[in-house]
Amino acid sequence: MEKQRSNYTSDELKVFEERAKDFIERKPEASRKRIADYAGVGISVLERLEKNGNFKLPKAMTSKQIRRINKDWGIG
Repeated sequence: MEKQRSNYTSDELKVFEERAKDFIERKPEASRKRIADYAGVGISVLERLEKNGNFKLPKAMTSKQIRRINKDWGIG
C-alpha cells in the first residue's frame, strides 16, 4: 500500500492556490488566516503551496499588530 502524501488531490490543491492568489491580489493587506479561510484550507497547507513559488504569503502578524487592529471594538 502506498503512503498517502496529502489529504487533497492535485486538482484541489490547484484550486486552493488559485483562490489564495486571487484573494491576495484583491486584498493585499489581509492576514494569513483570512487568506487561508477564503481558500478553504489551513495555513499550513498554504505554506506548503507557497514553496512552489506561485504566490507569496504575508508575514505573520505580531501580537502588537493584532492588538492594534482589535483595539476599537468596544467603542461605539
